[in-house]
Amino acid sequence: MPQIKKQLINIISQADVVADASTLRDDINLSDQGVDSLGIFNIILSIQDHYAIEIPDEDIEDLKTINNLTAYIKSKLQ
Repeated sequence: MPQIKKQLINIISQADVVADASTLRDDINLSDQGVDSLGIFNIILSIQDHYAIEIPDEDIEDLKTINNLTAYIKSKLQ
């Protein structure tokens, strides 16, 4: 598993928004997998803290899956 995706699963785990973050599918919306809007907000805040990046509100709407989040983080770190 690529490093960013592995870290992202760990961040989601620590945010305690699902019972087992390792069972989340990469290509399905997090909201369809039981993560509510507050959970997604907590994940976004944790990502910002972990990677020291700023995620503008207008970008959050497009960050619905683990694949979306991974690609976004990768683009911000380059």
